[in-house]
Amino acid sequence: MSVSSNKRRNSAFVVSGLAAAMVVSVAATGAQAAPAASNATKNAACAPTDGVTPTTITLGWLGPKTGAASANYIGSSQAAQLRIDQENAKGGINGRKLVFKVYDDQSSPTAQVSAAQQAIQSDKVFGLTLQSSTVSAFPTLKESNVPVTGFNNQAFNTDRNAFAPTGAPPPPGIGSLVTIQKLKDMGVTKVANINHASAGATISGNTTSGLLKLVPGITESLRIADEPQSTHDATSTALRIKSSGSDGAIIVGYIEGGVSIAQALKQQGVTLKGMSIVGLSDPAVLKTTGTALDGALGTNYGTVPVGVNKPGVRTYAGGMKAAGLNPYSAAAPQGYLGADLLIRGIKEAGQCPTRALFVDKLRNVTNYTGLGLVPETISFKPGSTPNGNMASCTWFMIAKGDQLIPDKAPTCNAKYVNTATGAVVQG
Repeated sequence: MSVSSNKRRNSAFVVSGLAAAMVVSVAATGAQAAPAASNATKNAACAPTDGVTPTTITLGWLGPKTGAASANYIGSSQAAQLRIDQENAKGGINGRKLVFKVYDDQSSPTAQVSAAQQAIQSDKVFGLTLQSSTVSAFPTLKESNVPVTGFNNQAFNTDRNAFAPTGAPPPPGIGSLVTIQKLKDMGVTKVANINHASAGATISGNTTSGLLKLVPGITESLRIADEPQSTHDATSTALRIKSSGSDGAIIVGYIEGGVSIAQALKQQGVTLKGMSIVGLSDPAVLKTTGTALDGALGTNYGTVPVGVNKPGVRTYAGGMKAAGLNPYSAAAPQGYLGADLLIRGIKEAGQCPTRALFVDKLRNVTNYTGLGLVPETISFKPGSTPNGNMASCTWFMIAKGDQLIPDKAPTCNAKYVNTATGAVVQG
């Protein structure tokens, strides 16, 4: 055979081999590139469940838009909507956009139950963030196993379907010594212990009474458990504080009520060594009160103060400002986190979320950080309460002039004590 014939035959072999290789390659590539079932196809195959369609998931916010408590929750529903909008801007969750509804409990127990029933029965919401001092809807939500996020109320340390993004609240009779110790370090020896008559505030005030009996060098000099809610003439309260010889105060209630007391104290010429006002977080308040709040300790409701240089705080504050909203409202970060935790639970539940899956999966999460808005990592597994550990960190601010200046770091490793026995239950 000639060399030329050999070349032609070898060339044929090469071409044939290449062609075969290309066929194999194309076949393999085709197998790898075959599109996986789309989200729409997967979603359409999911079993029907309340609040979930192939293209949407319906969620809600429940709290006071009107009534006595409404001023304390300004910005909460809007911040929750912002977090929902942020997630939808990224395409939603597994191909489903989030639909968000707002329900007004009117600061009323009966109205809250009615709103919850509307959300569950008529609107078929998948889950709710409940941001309110009113607690009457929790049995209804628990009965239907509706996932609920929020803070402060006792359901968040007992009801399996209830999740608190900043840590479970302490049960009645269990309290943290962190605020009392902070006031003691400021020189306070006699504390006026004041709360308004909501369920959460009353539990907090009663627990504070028990805690003060356990700390040497500081005592309860005055107990008021029925302070009027919101803005009011607090002259009589200021006179009671003055006559009691108190040199410090712990005030749990709506922020406007605490400000009213501080202003009345100023008018009566009373200067306290230290005063804690839960929810004092907006420096705009200081611009209207002169020096009445100088030296007062403020906190958000468990979140990192706006102004702390953390990426998550900047993202939250920037988003709020871009939307024309006030990021400093004490309740707004909780609204934002309430929505974020609903989003996290849906993601944990997978392609075909159900309420039961949401609760089961989120109850096993141990690494929730609230996008950096929580000063510590939160676990929802059973711990010192059935729903996880109580918050061990508080990030204090102090009022100076028209500024609320955050501490450089949170105060952590809080010690929780049983006020009946003195036993340490956490920390």
